[in-house]
Amino acid sequence: MHLDQHQLSAIGSWMTQHDLLAPEETILSAEKAGEGNMNYTLRVKSTLQSVILKQARPYVEKYPSIAAPVERAAMEAAFFSAAAPWEGVEAMLPKLLYFSPEDHLQVIEDLGEGADFSSFYARKEAIPAADLASLLGFLHTLHQQSRKNPPAGNFQNRAMRELNHFHIFDFPFQPGNGLKLDGNQAGLQALAERTIFRYPNLREKTLKLGQRYLADGDTLLHGDFFPGSWLRTSRGVFVIDPEFCFRGEAAFDLGVCLAHLYFCGMDWTEAFSNIRKHYGEFDELACAAFASVEILRRLYGVAQLPLSFSMEEKEIATILAINRLLTH
Repeated sequence: MHLDQHQLSAIGSWMTQHDLLAPEETILSAEKAGEGNMNYTLRVKSTLQSVILKQARPYVEKYPSIAAPVERAAMEAAFFSAAAPWEGVEAMLPKLLYFSPEDHLQVIEDLGEGADFSSFYARKEAIPAADLASLLGFLHTLHQQSRKNPPAGNFQNRAMRELNHFHIFDFPFQPGNGLKLDGNQAGLQALAERTIFRYPNLREKTLKLGQRYLADGDTLLHGDFFPGSWLRTSRGVFVIDPEFCFRGEAAFDLGVCLAHLYFCGMDWTEAFSNIRKHYGEFDELACAAFASVEILRRLYGVAQLPLSFSMEEKEIATILAINRLLTH
């Protein structure tokens, strides 16, 4: 089935076919659930329930010209199943209600009206300490449990990692990549020319670090642990969208988190301190390196964020990130 919010009868027929609707139940509405980049996601309400339908298509939903593997839906479903027995992880994930491999479509628990943490990029208020503690505690437990009790199945997620690798470690650092950076913020192209494209060995460093990302490891990672994957609801904080999950190096999840805490206005030293406090011991050099690449690719790559950074702040962030990478 090709999911379409305007085709309520088709949605109802599909749900009935898969025993997801009671005989007397009818579909009332279907509306977009959030502004995610990767998938077509709907909140479907019936006379008896509300659920999330999430379909992976062979491209990135926000950028249809970018191909993406539909197998990401199966990987996300496998993540939900693997995490189900892990106390401290399962409680912060929505429940997977059904997965259709042939349609690359998940039916997921509706957590109710909520919002992700993207509003904190405005830096008008700090991420609540209790929420941050919960999120870092989730990551600690996920990593620890997956090492102690390795889940069955193949969590290489190779195709998604190749896609992510290109957009994180390679494409943003290619001179002449064709991105119109001034469309994001006037002066950003010139800043790129005098910073990230000025150092020919910077791309060598990012590609080398990217090989660590592509290497298989012993830890199950969320793979995209940033504010867009953190959800605030009346029931508490949840973590969503683990479709980039894979077995790898824990420092990657932590580095991504660190970069976005910085984008949300947290001092670098304070962010490190919070990770130490709520996560525990970790490879701080690797974490800083992965965070530095994440900062640069979010400033100069395809996946832009609603940042409140001025051009001067972006230049400072860029120089600091480059220096960390070149001395790593």
